[in-house]
Amino acid sequence: MFEPTPVLLAFLIFKRFVFLELVAALALARVIRATGPSRLAALGALFLASVGAAILLAPMAGLDHGPVYAAGARFMAMGSSMLPLLLPSVLLALSAYVPGSRHRGIDIAHILALWVLVGLWLASVLL
Repeated sequence: MFEPTPVLLAFLIFKRFVFLELVAALALARVIRATGPSRLAALGALFLASVGAAILLAPMAGLDHGPVYAAGARFMAMGSSMLPLLLPSVLLALSAYVPGSRHRGIDIAHILALWVLVGLWLASVLL
């Protein structure tokens, strides 16, 4: 009766263990390949995605004590946990439009990841 649907489980796994790590990897690729303002925006996305992933994975490493983790966990819970996922994504998307951007494959992979995240979110809400 209270069993979660496979779509809900897929959404929870994707948003907790895949999305931020994927955004961090794409941002790192953009930091390495881009120049100028695009590199700075990607560096911001890399920082936010890395910190967010560290906060989400901290309980599994036994590092879920103290005021810093508590503040980070509260932030990661904002907006049904979607807002903290979208902030580094916005910076990565911004890095595609400012001067110095290269390799549109990074942007295509980012858009696909966003489609999967939003699609799973909508499916879990509607089903």
